Amino acid sequence: MNTGKEEFKSLIVEFKELTIAALEASNIDDFIKTLIKRDDLIKKIVKENIEIDTEEIDYLRALEEKVIERLEAERKDIIKHIGEIGEKKRAIRKYNPKFPFPPMPTFFEKKG
Repeated sequence: MNTGKEEFKSLIVEFKELTIAALEASNIDDFIKTLIKRDDLIKKIVKENIEIDTEEIDYLRALEEKVIERLEAERKDIIKHIGEIGEKKRAIRKYNPKFPFPPMPTFFEKKG
């Protein structure tokens, strides 16, 4: 039975390590990939109904709040970029080129 408890503790440790690695990732793709890996672990932890100390729960909750803050910041950044793209598309659609000269003919005829 001790082996099971040690295995459960290793799941918690791995979960914490993945959470910290996700928060330290500078690239959004790495951040999301690490969170996806972490998701598999949390499913095992919930399935096994692992008991965790209250101090550990407080620490994990603080980490989760940081993850949520980062996700929220990334969401706001994405929405900002989507808005900029929309403005550019509207500007392109409304653009009408205005030249001071009439358009040049494609072919020239030489007289002579």
